[in-house]
Amino acid sequence: MQKTTLKNIIKIVKCLEETKNDWIWLTAIAKRVKLHRTTVSRLINKHLTLFIEQTTIEPFNIKMIKLKPDSDLQSILKFLLIKEKVKKG
Repeated sequence: MQKTTLKNIIKIVKCLEETKNDWIWLTAIAKRVKLHRTTVSRLINKHLTLFIEQTTIEPFNIKMIKLKPDSDLQSILKFLLIKEKVKKG
């Protein structure tokens, strides 16, 4: 995993932790962490799907997310580290 990718994931998780388990939409996260909305969406879908709850508001098709209650930055980083070690073989 690239260093910038890891830094961006950390920014996103910290932003989600700051919301204190309230729902937040992807555009709001992107504005807070100063990343593009599609970058935030891609990183969440690729690396954080196990750690978030997701819902969609109809008819606007707005994705709202929040961290699961048992997830925190340390557990997510440990998981990503183990995932990289397994991937490298």
